[in-house]
Amino acid sequence: MADLLAALRRGEQMLELNNQEEEIERPLVERKNPFHIYENNDFLQRYRFTKHTALHIIEELTPALERHTSRTNAVPVHLQVLTAMRFYAVGTFQLLHGDECGLSLSSLSRIIVQVSTEIARWRRRYIHFPNTPEQVARTQEEFFQYCDFPGVVGAIDCTHVPIRCPGGENAQRFINRKGRFSVNVQAVCNHNGLLINLVARWPGGTHDSRIFRECQLKENLERESHEEKWLLGDSGYPCQPYLMTPIQNPVGRGEIRYNRAQVRGRNIIERTFGMMKRRFPCMNELRLKLNTTLMTIVAVGVLWNLSILRNEPEIAGPDGIQVPGDQLPPPGMNNVAGHLRRQRIIQDNFV
Repeated sequence: MADLLAALRRGEQMLELNNQEEEIERPLVERKNPFHIYENNDFLQRYRFTKHTALHIIEELTPALERHTSRTNAVPVHLQVLTAMRFYAVGTFQLLHGDECGLSLSSLSRIIVQVSTEIARWRRRYIHFPNTPEQVARTQEEFFQYCDFPGVVGAIDCTHVPIRCPGGENAQRFINRKGRFSVNVQAVCNHNGLLINLVARWPGGTHDSRIFRECQLKENLERESHEEKWLLGDSGYPCQPYLMTPIQNPVGRGEIRYNRAQVRGRNIIERTFGMMKRRFPCMNELRLKLNTTLMTIVAVGVLWNLSILRNEPEIAGPDGIQVPGDQLPPPGMNNVAGHLRRQRIIQDNFV
């Protein structure tokens, strides 16, 4: 036994010496092509997209991800993209996912960062608010057909994406009402769940109404508050001329009908969060560095819109984990102009 231990020690010393003198060549890893080994339905369950859409994403990302190198073991673009998509679809520990796809932890982390960054660059292409009169009118008509509420251009809400402790002196700001570290993500969607605005940078301890109060969208709507267009939000937001909220204690037929239409129109954003987390379970918990987490959330938002625009099949299973939003806005946030406009909407459309 002593001789064996001595031999092992000598081997370790020789390995350390070789590491200092020259880089040890890593063995080539056989990487299978998922397009060849999975049938269509199995591919959809594993990567959350059909093969046709996955090929489209790969083609779009190839110029940015293609590596001009003489290394024989470089990860090809299609496997980089599918590796990131598999992470979005699984959301497990990176080490376990790295073992599954035959990549080291450092390679897997680098791929997730690079692919997420490039997909997030598509944000302006796929996530945009209706701005032209034609776009606004079409969105309002579609919402009216859906929930019988006039003038609506979007439904707004926030959802929490759990994260690991980010560390640093501001870590406590990321603890939400449930006592978990999270990022509070604000989104606005249209009548069919397409994201038209996304804000993914606030700590989980931030109130929903503050995120809206300090976002660019609120400034834009405030400048156009004279126009007949508004968002639908829950009771965690203040009633504003451009943001219609439910009446806490409705009295009479008009207020009851208003609340019924308001809730129906607003609930689309809550369902969207659930379906998005079902398609991309990584949103149920992201164990990444904070900057990579924020980039990944934006990338998932882009991919969600892409799944709608390309009519991707729904993913079966329960909706993702939801942390309820704030129930009431801070005192003093409601204003007279918002209440007056809400009463006029009720009188003109629901009485």
